Amino acid sequence: MTQYPAAHTPPPGEEHWHGLRDHLRVTARCAEEFARVLGLPALAHAAGILHDIGKNSPAFQQYLQDAFQAESTNNASFRSRSIDHKTAGAIAGSELCPALAFAILGHHGGLPGQAALANQLQNAGKIPDIRQAITDGKQLLGDDWPIASLMAEAEHLAATPLQADLLMRLLYSCLVDADALDTESHFTPQEETKRAVDIQLDDLLTDFLTNQKTLLSKANDTPVNAVRKSVYQDCLRAAALPLGVFTLTVPTGGGKTRSSLAFALQHALRHGQERVIYAVPYTSIIEQTAEVFRGIFSHPQAVLEHHSSVREAEDDYDADGKDLALWQRLAAENWDAPLIVTTTVQCFESLFAARPAKCRKVHRLARSVLILDEAQALPPPLLAPIIDALHTLVTRYGTTVVLCTATQPALSAETGFLRGFTNVREIVAEPARHFMALERVTYAIKSQPWSWEQVSAEMRRRDQVLTVLNTRKDALALLEALQDPDALHLSTLLCPAHRRAILAEIRRRLNEELPCRVVSTQVVEAGVDLDFPCVLRAVGPLDRIVQAAGRCNREGKHERGEVIIFTPETLAMPSGAYRTAFEHAAQFLRDPRLDLQKPDLFPAYFRAVFADIQLDSSGIQALRARLDFPEVAARFRMIPDETVSVLVAYEQARMNTLIDRLRAKGHANRQDWREAQQMSVALRKRDFDKYLRAGNVIEVLPGVGIYRWLGSYHPVFGITAVSWDPADLMVSRDQ
Repeated sequence: MTQYPAAHTPPPGEEHWHGLRDHLRVTARCAEEFARVLGLPALAHAAGILHDIGKNSPAFQQYLQDAFQAESTNNASFRSRSIDHKTAGAIAGSELCPALAFAILGHHGGLPGQAALANQLQNAGKIPDIRQAITDGKQLLGDDWPIASLMAEAEHLAATPLQADLLMRLLYSCLVDADALDTESHFTPQEETKRAVDIQLDDLLTDFLTNQKTLLSKANDTPVNAVRKSVYQDCLRAAALPLGVFTLTVPTGGGKTRSSLAFALQHALRHGQERVIYAVPYTSIIEQTAEVFRGIFSHPQAVLEHHSSVREAEDDYDADGKDLALWQRLAAENWDAPLIVTTTVQCFESLFAARPAKCRKVHRLARSVLILDEAQALPPPLLAPIIDALHTLVTRYGTTVVLCTATQPALSAETGFLRGFTNVREIVAEPARHFMALERVTYAIKSQPWSWEQVSAEMRRRDQVLTVLNTRKDALALLEALQDPDALHLSTLLCPAHRRAILAEIRRRLNEELPCRVVSTQVVEAGVDLDFPCVLRAVGPLDRIVQAAGRCNREGKHERGEVIIFTPETLAMPSGAYRTAFEHAAQFLRDPRLDLQKPDLFPAYFRAVFADIQLDSSGIQALRARLDFPEVAARFRMIPDETVSVLVAYEQARMNTLIDRLRAKGHANRQDWREAQQMSVALRKRDFDKYLRAGNVIEVLPGVGIYRWLGSYHPVFGITAVSWDPADLMVSRDQ
């Protein structure tokens, strides 16, 4: 029976309609609860109450009846049509607070820009049907209709245009998440029950402390373990400090992953924060980090891993029969979990997005501990908007930010080129002493350029050696000169599944003390758990050189490891910020007093680099101040070049199975996309278009956007007909 007026038709095969008044009330209560930690409960409640009042119109109710009738009679000729149901609520909300109009008008199509919003409201306010929908909505809701001005609540948190921008993003996130959850409970109530998380932060801390106690009891008395223990104790002590911005400056191998998590769990529980978000910039370490955390916690829902490469299995169930793959998918929509491991791409592109699906999770950043692993990898051309938004989250919304790295960037204080964080506190007491204790390598800087033949000769002198280069083209040139059939190669010319297999083979050879010569781009740096006695690094940005050195004598098995810094004769360098950083590094490397083992070197280095780079090269801050949400979303790209992924024949049978499944279904779901990601290599759009015209690429299924590479895929070199060198370190944008 129709529950009039209705918000939604019955689920397929059922007759229970979703009543509009019930939907508005439930959405309002849910949004209010989300926004309570933001200090915006009244605004969020009003947004929920008003967002769908336009559905009260006769035209929309007739549309729902027509849609239900077509569904019931299998009428294939029925075509859904657009019936405006957002503008009435936006007009009503604008009379209470302008922020409401943005959230309500954008709750399906995306946050509008200020000019577009004003134009639409001005024109629509004169339409009799919309004014009537507002009048009917007041009658339908009675005492639930918000009547008081809500400006004071907004003004308390938004004294500047940039703060207003973030407030609207958070309010919008609360509304679209609440709306989606109540709609889901109507159409797919079985999924709603799967969202429940029966583990909390205090459970995680209990598991962590038990696991850490066991680990410490088994640790040998070595300098590395002494540093790890000291760092861990410092993290526990610092957890009691007030909310804010922290740095965690730890040498490579000093245990920062576990220790930063210890700080975050203790800190969140002490200050009533709701979750820990661990953001990682590199594809090469995100799964490694998630696996470390899963090894700590006994509960299968302890870690939500959210990135485009996460692997799901249809038969992934816990001991109680809970579908973990379904929970993972649902929880990833809005980050409803106590511990999230994600990418900096996912985190910040969601924060600056404008579409509902991306924005649902944004309100979870408030009252959280956000750990930015390898903080030096934040893209310099976007630093100004990133730091500004984080600063507002910290000062107004109860977030704590932790900047983790061995090479701390200069992100604090006010300078002429960056409005940085204030009152930044270092977690570790006297970081320099730990760097001194873990001086495990000797640096040798070669003054004369080396040919690829000289580099390969240096590699052949050693059984186990890693050479890290700046570009994929250089990696292929060195492999050709090396002429070692057993040499291994790592770069984004290989698909993720292939890179994972290569890393496993490298670890096997190192552990079994077998010959292991590896040529790599930067994908191997920063956080990848490898331990070579010798590392060769082509000149590049100073922090990248030191991160590469972190793959040398990592566990202190040798008295000293050897790191050789050389300049290739044919020096190639990625453009933009990377090249600028290299140029400053070259100046530092010419100083005979340079000590790459001292952590205080890097703030000075980064200050010099940042002074020479546009830290808001896309003009994001000006667009935010104008409340131009669509244009901000269009310009904010952690990976600036548009790419298209193509399936490669690394695992031919697996690829064929995926293609057959896609063609049989005629569409791709989330699991298909993620499996495809594991077997794909990214091509720059213009290269992709060229290959498509030449017949080297075909679309697997028309209209789906999954493509197959028809050229060769070498078991060592990967896909080699690509001249472009992307930022190898950054993760792919999520599908």
